[in-house]
Parts: sequence; structure tokens; C-alpha cells
Amino acid sequence: MRTIVTAGTLLVLAACTPNPGANVTEGAVGGAAVGCGIGAAVTAPLLGVGCVPGAIIGGAAGSGAGLASTPPPPSPPSTAYAYPPPPPPPSTAYAYPPSPPPPPPPPY
Repeated sequence: MRTIVTAGTLLVLAACTPNPGANVTEGAVGGAAVGCGIGAAVTAPLLGVGCVPGAIIGGAAGSGAGLASTPPPPSPPSTAYAYPPPPPPPSTAYAYPPSPPPPPPPPY
């Protein structure tokens, strides 16, 4: 019996995705499995007729637990804006006064 409860608990805990639909489904399946196991174990002298009601109750409880295990959406990024970077320095530095142009090449 402890194995059934452990397996169902692990199924419910595995439903911690950001998708609430997947969490509800996985929680319901895990809860139904645990509920069926417990119901069948309790009503074993009656041929395990408690499996069906146990599965129904466990599925309902598991779907609620699965939905509750959905993490909240991530918070928006902080709005601390930085100033834009300064412009790059000019690519050429001019000497003052400008240097004279180079002499023309000699004629051939």
C-alpha cells in the first residue's frame, strides 16, 4: 500500500510544468491511481469494489493538486533602463595645423 501511495505522490509531483492543462491531467491520473489502490485495498474482502469510487475521488483531488502545483508565470523584467553608450571617438585625429600634402611623384 505504501508503494501505491508513493507512486501516486510522485506522479502528482511530476506535474510541475508551467502548463496547467498538463498538470491537471497528470495530477488526475496520479490521484486516480492512488485512489483506486487505496479503495481496492480497503474493500479487498468485497472483491475491491472501492476501486471505482476511490479513483473518482482521487482523480478529483489529484486534478486540484496538479492545478495547484502550476508555477506562476515569470515576472516581467525590471524596468531599470541604462543610458545609451557614448558615441565612439572620431576615426581620424587631425594635427593642428594640418600637414602639407605629400609631394607629387617624379616624372619618368
